[in-house]
Amino acid sequence: MTQHIHEEKQSGENDPLEASVKQISRSAGNEVFPEDEKAALWDRIKNDFTLEQPRYRRIGWKAVAAAAAVLIAATWWLLPDKAQKEESGILQFAKQQHISDTTTETRLMLGNNRQMTVNGTNATLKYNQQGVLVNNTQQVDQEHNGEQYNTLIVPYGRRAHITLEDGTVAWLNAGSRMIYPVAFDGLKREVFLEGEAYFDVSQKAGVPFFVYTNNLRTTVLGTGFNVSAYADDAEQSVVLVTGNVKVKANSSDKEQLLSPGEKAGFNGLQLSKQIVNTLEYTSWKDGKLQFEHAPLNHIIKRLGRYFNIRITLQANEQATFSGDLDLADDVETVLDAVSVSTGLTYKRTEEGFIFKK
Repeated sequence: MTQHIHEEKQSGENDPLEASVKQISRSAGNEVFPEDEKAALWDRIKNDFTLEQPRYRRIGWKAVAAAAAVLIAATWWLLPDKAQKEESGILQFAKQQHISDTTTETRLMLGNNRQMTVNGTNATLKYNQQGVLVNNTQQVDQEHNGEQYNTLIVPYGRRAHITLEDGTVAWLNAGSRMIYPVAFDGLKREVFLEGEAYFDVSQKAGVPFFVYTNNLRTTVLGTGFNVSAYADDAEQSVVLVTGNVKVKANSSDKEQLLSPGEKAGFNGLQLSKQIVNTLEYTSWKDGKLQFEHAPLNHIIKRLGRYFNIRITLQANEQATFSGDLDLADDVETVLDAVSVSTGLTYKRTEEGFIFKK
């Protein structure tokens, strides 16, 4: 099937394609685009519809679909916040969900109110046409219903690796909760995260990916990045490794566009941006922690979550640590490495460990 596009136009008559695009933009609320962004978007679309013959050119539907995908993706990326209110449904669901924090094993809560325990320190889940494959051995059948949310709960001392139905991969760190649909429907993909996760988002033309936390919204078109949103941390952050993301504070209109090697941080009041060493924020997913002049109290907190043990710092809170820690080692071997580097000593107590001078 093909479509004819007439090239000739009388003086003062609008190009039908341009008129259609303007109509779509008006209906989407894009009249607030900056002029340079509108011009760049229009140039990209027109390049896909270059007319080479004097009067007519046949345009296949594949070309039309490709240009439409560019338009839809750019529309989502540039839409003002007021036009994206509907995407907050998963955030509302997360706030209404009540989770017991007494679990010591990874749990999967299915959309039909079923629950199952996922055994092992490092759980794996992979979604397929039938449902989800757990730890490469147990198949759990589920209908592909985008209106039902699943919840993966990873307690302290555990990690999880999950492949969503669109091919997006997420590594969940200890003490994390992620909510997501069994299948993504419509023009967007969205998940909610509490805790920490590294995402490798699959590219899907015209269908952006949103990661919500209690304080931030990250908009993605296909990239690798780390999100940290623990409830007891003073700051929530997004660190970009590849691609491009847009980070917005839920409580304001402030946004930050990130390039690889940058971090957006929100302290409850301000959304800031800085250049960082991404390995300090992402190496955990590979079983290591890498630091460069990092505050010792920050490192102690991360180790406590990873090993699910209480570690207290009764020493100079300004102390820092530089080096690599292998999380495959037992907790005392890791603490020995910290002790040697900082000159501090530690001892075991009934409740865990205490660092002191």
